[in-house]
Amino acid sequence: MAVYPYLTFNGNCGEAMQFYQACFGGVLQLRYLGESPQGSTMPLAMQQLIVQASLISEHIRLFASDLGHEEGHYAGNSISLLIGMSRSEMLGEIFNKLAFEGEVTAPLSPGLKKGQWATLTDRYAVQWIFEVQ
Repeated sequence: MAVYPYLTFNGNCGEAMQFYQACFGGVLQLRYLGESPQGSTMPLAMQQLIVQASLISEHIRLFASDLGHEEGHYAGNSISLLIGMSRSEMLGEIFNKLAFEGEVTAPLSPGLKKGQWATLTDRYAVQWIFEVQ
């Protein structure tokens, strides 16, 4: 299991991640919403949003997207912690502990790639993203 910062942007994720790449170096990968199975049915402006960006270097692993929360993008919800897991057995126990007196914002469901995905906000207003590969 590993924990990584996950940044949320309001339409400028690609620009921000290119800036971070210039600062830290590394390999930048951008996946656009238009590349998803439903992407071709979306308006062009939505197709150009980043659904997942990753910057991997010797010094940093940083993940991000343009896709914000239903309540919109505001100061305080732009940073989450991403927990990457290789086994789903660990997910239930950790997820339930963090969700205690918190709010499950997206129950466990299939992810964009193979694997599973879930999100919650804990009782201290920290946002968590779980990804099982």
